[in-house]
Amino acid sequence: MKLQNLLPAFALVWLCGCSASKNAGGKVSGSDEVRVSIDLVDIDSDRVRVKVTPPKQKTSSIAYHFPKIIPGTYAVADYGRYVEDIKAFDKNGKELKTSRTDSNTIVIENATKLAQISYLVNDTFDSEEDNGTFTEEGKTIFSPAGTNIDTGKQFMLNLAGFVGYFTDQLEKPYRVTVSHPAGLYGTTALIDAENDEKSDVFNVARYPDIVDNPIMYAAPDTSRFNVDGMEVLLGVYSRRGSVRAADLRPDLERMVRAQKKFLGPINDTKKYAVLTYVSSGAGDDAKGLGALEHNNSTVAVFRDPMRSKDLIHVISHEFFHTITPLKIHSKEIHYFDFNNPKMSQHLWFYEGVTEYFANLFQVNQGLINENQFYDLIAKKVENAREYDDKLSFTEMSRQVLDKKMKSQYPNVYEKGALIAMCLDILIREESRGERGLLWLMGELSKTYGPAKPFDDDQLIPEITKLTSPAIGEYLQNHVVKGEQIHYEDFMNKVGVKKEIVPLPEPVVFMIEGKPYIKLDATRTKILADSVDGANQFYNNLGIKNNDAFVEINGLKMDPDDLNGIVYMGYDLEEGSPMIVKVNRAGTDLELKGTVKLNYSDGDGFRFKDQSKTALNQAWLKR
Repeated sequence: MKLQNLLPAFALVWLCGCSASKNAGGKVSGSDEVRVSIDLVDIDSDRVRVKVTPPKQKTSSIAYHFPKIIPGTYAVADYGRYVEDIKAFDKNGKELKTSRTDSNTIVIENATKLAQISYLVNDTFDSEEDNGTFTEEGKTIFSPAGTNIDTGKQFMLNLAGFVGYFTDQLEKPYRVTVSHPAGLYGTTALIDAENDEKSDVFNVARYPDIVDNPIMYAAPDTSRFNVDGMEVLLGVYSRRGSVRAADLRPDLERMVRAQKKFLGPINDTKKYAVLTYVSSGAGDDAKGLGALEHNNSTVAVFRDPMRSKDLIHVISHEFFHTITPLKIHSKEIHYFDFNNPKMSQHLWFYEGVTEYFANLFQVNQGLINENQFYDLIAKKVENAREYDDKLSFTEMSRQVLDKKMKSQYPNVYEKGALIAMCLDILIREESRGERGLLWLMGELSKTYGPAKPFDDDQLIPEITKLTSPAIGEYLQNHVVKGEQIHYEDFMNKVGVKKEIVPLPEPVVFMIEGKPYIKLDATRTKILADSVDGANQFYNNLGIKNNDAFVEINGLKMDPDDLNGIVYMGYDLEEGSPMIVKVNRAGTDLELKGTVKLNYSDGDGFRFKDQSKTALNQAWLKR
């Protein structure tokens, strides 16, 4: 079996179609605002009641829309298909005539008399159909963009699934009131305008900020810390109760402090919220593992068993979106059309630069060593070969919603990051190490900003003006025209040469594509399949061929969930502690030890040219 059929994808996607949320929580005009009430107390057959009180309408008919697409997911969501029992009323409670022109659009007649809209919302988590694959042909909403209704226990409010907007009224202010059980706490970057244990009130400047500010309600399991004036709020919900915020906080705080130090004054975020949902892996639970980025928060979905390392992998990328697109973005993003979007041409910039920084800051701040950083780059070079290496990145970005382009999208995290790396090296070379890509981002944020988007066609000319014609030519050739990049040439500029190096296998139960687990004949047990004795993880722990796995680090193995055991063996660290319980020929055994990985030789990079030491260190450490 192939790895991608076993291992849930760790898709890192972004949500950036908004202006800054700095006004979220501030006062808005009462007469012109859209008032929304969301009732999480009186649940109707696993459905949440939402009521909308609009401002005075001036036309005879008006349409109320739910998003077809939200920025960053690059897939049709059609949130309106989860909405039922939609009715409109005048001030006397008389029902107005409505018609549904498509799954996301409700047209209301006699709109000048409209006083309220009422509807019920179903959740998405317990109706996911695609077993975590989330293909273009599938109808499942990616879990971090989805919704959950678990009465009295947990609610995931990605508000695109609960709140709509009126035609041509995206800039109207919103006042959202959420009634919730007293024992539940809402983790969000929004500011609660009222002090009430059963009700929260959020004032939001415009509809894009509604989509940009998820809220997760659950029994309080939070941790807060402050980093140079930025409040970080971590909220955790674990369906099995196996993960706690206090366990995740130390590593998260260490990483965020390193990120803030790396970014310096360019990051002035005041509050950042991390909404962490740990799925049980059950049939009615979230299956789409990964994260959806927002300007001041992240929704991250993992599955049991979750480690702090998993959260670090996600947030190391997502937090850098506070630079782009929060501070620097195009008009296509700022004025996003939720039902007929025009896509920006600069995914290489939004995702590629972000992913590059997520790797660079780790070596810059001493979280990994230089060879580990080079191995991360080598892996991206290898992964990028799986995509069309002659495709214009700007064209792919513009057409990313097209099925033909959809398959190329993941390359924004591979070649997109490599494009950013080469740009960084060029800027370092031209400035003799004094400036780099982070400097460029600071300059662009001065020119633009959260409320000042750029014209899509002007980004590369602006970068050229700030740097040099040679860098403009590089972007035209390799981003616009899609010419291949010879990465070795750029690495040579900073003294790094191509070399064969040992690289760890990413999954301990799958070595060079060969699975080392199997089901027994009755399909009721997961067995170790190690006839060849080549699995070093097994050898180090004393796992024998045909041992039946019972528990791994405290989590029971489910033969109906082969994905679960493979997930547990993903991205383990050499030397980390491990306890495995097995049944060997009818006898239960507890095997204790540490992780030992298999390695295979692959193309890598190593620093070799001592004459380039100064430029190399300026690139990695300055």
